[in-house]
Amino acid sequence: MKPWLLARAFAFVTRYDGGSRFRAVARVTPERYGAAMTAPHQPQARMRITAVVNQKGGVGKTTTTINLGGALAEMGARVLLVDLDPQGHLSDALKLPEAGAPAPLGAALLGALPDDPGRIVLPHSITDTGGVVDVVPTAFDMLQVTEQLYQVKAREQRLSRLLARLADRYDHCLIDCPPSLDLLTVNALEASDGAVIPVQLEDSSVKAMRLLLAEVEAVDLDLRPGRPLTLHGMVVSMLERGAEGKPKTVIARSVLASFKQLEAEGLPILAQVPRGIPISEAWRFGQTVSAYAPNSEHAAAFRDVAKVVDAAR
Repeated sequence: MKPWLLARAFAFVTRYDGGSRFRAVARVTPERYGAAMTAPHQPQARMRITAVVNQKGGVGKTTTTINLGGALAEMGARVLLVDLDPQGHLSDALKLPEAGAPAPLGAALLGALPDDPGRIVLPHSITDTGGVVDVVPTAFDMLQVTEQLYQVKAREQRLSRLLARLADRYDHCLIDCPPSLDLLTVNALEASDGAVIPVQLEDSSVKAMRLLLAEVEAVDLDLRPGRPLTLHGMVVSMLERGAEGKPKTVIARSVLASFKQLEAEGLPILAQVPRGIPISEAWRFGQTVSAYAPNSEHAAAFRDVAKVVDAAR
């Protein structure tokens, strides 16, 4: 994000006041996955890393990560999802087994990286277009890893070093960040090329944005000199709509209007994702919404976000 844009956006938020449709998932077995992984892959550009970040909990980070990844894979991209949240919602949602103890991701961040970094990756699905969704799962041990990271050298660059060794295998990497501004989130911001910010239409989301922009500014100054993070924009999650498709409550309409003012400053709203059954059912069955309900408005919304992220490569 450009410094002048970050400063203006920060100033803005500072002054603000106020089962029936189940479809079989294309889950991947080792046998089915072998051909896809051994097929030649020549990315058009280096792997693009995007942090899905907001220290406020319950704003739809995991939902956005999964379904943005699904939309990119639908476009034919090979996508790696990193579950950096010790709570492991992404791993649970995609019905992946919990990583053993110590968590392979945690061990890799602490320096015990296997000769083949692909060993910490689990396959999830393949799309009809040849796209792939793979996942680096987490485990509860990551809670201890966070504390241990403070005791190692180059602690803010651990994730970027790990992802660099996987970069020739994927087109996109999406990082599901934890709901905090801790060292794991700092690792994600340092490693990423850009960020997508899920928000809810609540007053607390605006306050959270102020803290997040301040953290981005600090990371840019201290860890990313000369290469500021690109903030692609916001994704409004779990939107409850009333008459004429507008947000249902006065507070939601007010917050949406305030967020839209940031579009003039270069921080757009990429999509408004309504609360709905397709998202919940896709989660229940371990699928992306583009695979489970491809004709839904929810899938269409994440395709809009995917176009923006993919265009940045």
